[in-house]
Amino acid sequence: MVDLLESVRSHCNDVPPALVDMHFRRLPAAYFERYSAADIARHLHLLAGLSGPHPIDVEVRPLASHAFEVLTVGRDYSGTVACITAALAADGFDLEDVQVASYMESEAGRDAEPHFFVVVLRVSGNLKGRAVADVTGDLRERLRAAFLYLAQGNLLEAQATAADTRISRGDRTHPTPRPPASETTVAEYEGLVLGNDFRLQRKLATGGMSDVYLATQISLNRTVAVKLIRHEGEADDDLLARFTQEALVLGQFNCPYIVQVLAAGTMPGRSGGTLGWMAMEYMAGGDLARWLRRKGTPPVELGTRWFHQALEGLHYAHRHSILHRDLKPHNLLLTIEGNVKVTDFGLLKQVQQPAAGLTPRSAILGTPHYMSPEQALGEPLDERSDIFSLGTTFFHIFSGKVPFDKNSHPAILVQIAQEDAPRLTDLSPEAPSPLAVILARMMARKKEERYQDVGVVLEDLASYERRGLLKSHDPGTYVPSPGEWSGPAETQAYLPRPEGADDVVI
Repeated sequence: MVDLLESVRSHCNDVPPALVDMHFRRLPAAYFERYSAADIARHLHLLAGLSGPHPIDVEVRPLASHAFEVLTVGRDYSGTVACITAALAADGFDLEDVQVASYMESEAGRDAEPHFFVVVLRVSGNLKGRAVADVTGDLRERLRAAFLYLAQGNLLEAQATAADTRISRGDRTHPTPRPPASETTVAEYEGLVLGNDFRLQRKLATGGMSDVYLATQISLNRTVAVKLIRHEGEADDDLLARFTQEALVLGQFNCPYIVQVLAAGTMPGRSGGTLGWMAMEYMAGGDLARWLRRKGTPPVELGTRWFHQALEGLHYAHRHSILHRDLKPHNLLLTIEGNVKVTDFGLLKQVQQPAAGLTPRSAILGTPHYMSPEQALGEPLDERSDIFSLGTTFFHIFSGKVPFDKNSHPAILVQIAQEDAPRLTDLSPEAPSPLAVILARMMARKKEERYQDVGVVLEDLASYERRGLLKSHDPGTYVPSPGEWSGPAETQAYLPRPEGADDVVI
């Protein structure tokens, strides 16, 4: 490391020595194993040129015909990688590889030091007649505008700005983020009747892509939930297309462990754009994330019941060739009787076999703490990715802690991709060993070592249950009664942890 530092310094005579020193102190060892002295010097030169309160810079280099390396550096926020990949996707680039390095926490007494990131991506695509310098400048300006939203914690606006190729250069030079929604905006859709049958009452939750409203189905005089997505771009945009696909697919599902879709449609928004909506059965018990915050970890018997129900729902979806891709406690909802149903297939993707000779790349979509290693790396996904995410979800439910937990999204993604998950019994010694065995196999870092089918997980779980091996050590096990879920409990948004782990689409 000393020799590498001296070599980097020899390439960085015009870079402030303090920046070089901080770079070597704050980045993990894996970064220095990955890059040469010349590469690190390139990163430092770009970092040295940063300016402004929310800086970011970009450098694009051709590697081969239709292949490019995109180097991005800047001040790190939750959603950094999401914005970068959204900007590249909007320009028609396909992600081939991504390497993320984020500054670790500073030492005591150095709190004033900035928290920088270095993200290197390999992409493929067509410049469509543009010069590399023009593509670089376009990306830089859009990302600088997007980072103003990231600094406010507004990931959705940040991604939309990063992907908005229609904005002129003049508009991007001095971007002005929109103010937070006022009460008038929040109430904009209250009282609206959709499909001549669903009257919106009040907002229940806000997620990364949509809002959920409590509503009344007028024809049957019953309470339902309606998910809205307000889209300002073209009607065939990927986000709206996925939302529409979700409604079409889930509307045909008939499974007691998946939230039922009742109706769906689109209409012009009151302020322009398109409003997509989906009416669903109302889950009065809220979500499991809310349950965990209020009550802590459940008894083994209750958690196992939820586990079994979630597996049944996922098994049904997989049998119909549908991946979920965003499993987490917030997407497992409770009926008033306390039973679990899977919801929010907003990232669903029909299972497809890659064409011979091709290696398709998936966009990195999902929530960092619950992603599979292949999802974190942007690799092709199959049913085993959902198995990993559901295992991670129930590791959290049974232990009260997420298995992967770092101080930034990029660091979490690196941890998931490079480290094995802990054992459930390491964090919760009182947990039954067979349950730890099932979760460990679901969360194997190599997908070849995981369960290959949800049906096999259900078989193993049922086998342990029949033998009485999944019981609480406490004979006074709590069993929920229907009355505990009476009343209009509300589904909650994916709330950031103190260190900034929020819902992302990367």
